[in-house]
Amino acid sequence: MARQGRMSAMRIGALVPARMGSKRLPGKNIIELGGVPLVCRTLDILLQSGVFADVTVSTESPVVAELVRSRYPAGEVAVLPRPESLAGDDAPLHLVAEHYAENRPDLQWLGLFMPTFPFRTADRLREAAAAIHTGHALRVQAVRPEQHWDRDYFYPAAGGFAPVFAGFPNLLRFSSTSYMLWRRETPRFQAMYMGYRLGEREYRLDVGLAETLDIDDAADLALARRILAGARYGLTPATTTAVGPYFVQTPAGADVAAFLRWLGPELLADPASPPLLLQKPRPPLFTARLVSDLPELHFLNPEAKDHTWSPRYIQTANTAHCLPIYQQSPVWRIIPRDAPQHQPPEPVDRSSLGQPAAAADHLIPAARARFVADMEGEAFYEGPYRLED
Repeated sequence: MARQGRMSAMRIGALVPARMGSKRLPGKNIIELGGVPLVCRTLDILLQSGVFADVTVSTESPVVAELVRSRYPAGEVAVLPRPESLAGDDAPLHLVAEHYAENRPDLQWLGLFMPTFPFRTADRLREAAAAIHTGHALRVQAVRPEQHWDRDYFYPAAGGFAPVFAGFPNLLRFSSTSYMLWRRETPRFQAMYMGYRLGEREYRLDVGLAETLDIDDAADLALARRILAGARYGLTPATTTAVGPYFVQTPAGADVAAFLRWLGPELLADPASPPLLLQKPRPPLFTARLVSDLPELHFLNPEAKDHTWSPRYIQTANTAHCLPIYQQSPVWRIIPRDAPQHQPPEPVDRSSLGQPAAAADHLIPAARARFVADMEGEAFYEGPYRLED
């Protein structure tokens, strides 16, 4: 008679990394939002969810450690002092997670929760736990609501801007590190090394925009305070108007004529070469996910890859080390009415995927580009996200 095995309860741990070394917003992990330090907002939601066998703060700071110990019993939240090698600005986050895992050998699942996301919910954490307890998932990852075209991303090149991606267009979804959990055996990209494709055995949490707000500077903190006070935060709806040879896309209700005057007749003179409206990527391109598979994550040339996932960013996960990338605005754009994209689709040619191409062969001249940041002072301007009290 075959012996039946007994599956033990899945033990999930929560790691909260909380250094004191932030430079853009000093001391941000303990800054108060609504009278509660950010690190404590995260800890309160983790505890409220009731799904974690362990909740631990990893820190090099006596200030953070004392704050945590003064507010939570040791049986609820543990403090894990970091070794000196993990205490600096460039300490790789994956090594911080490995340090936690080494000190918690009885956990089957690990979650990493940065303190700078103040609007997580206990219900979302319970949804993640429910997916974990099925036994099928290897990772749980939050996915933001936006979808953008990969053709809308450019990096600076000599004389102008070159597209990051080559080949046929793909839609991108974007991950958020607001919720990020993984089975102990599959940290980082280990699932792919085991042969799983992107999305296989990965449960995706479709989260609201506010849940993805990461407080990194004073503007983020001001936005969080308005949301906490009841403001609604969402994507700005766009509308399209036919004007001469163009479709003009703007935020709904915007003054289209004022926008065109701001661009000027010279930039609108040639429908075959419409202007690009470039902005800092929102959300950052390094959080993008191709909807198909990793083999199609191809780049125009190696220089584009270094801008998108620079070696120093990969090592540290510190966004300050990302090189410049620009996104064509999702709400402000000029589109020729007879653009090639409006023609019937042609068969997909995958033969050249992954082969470097010279940036000069695909260059958008600098004279054709305008920057959304230069438009932000205009009365007609509205950004890609709408905040309504």
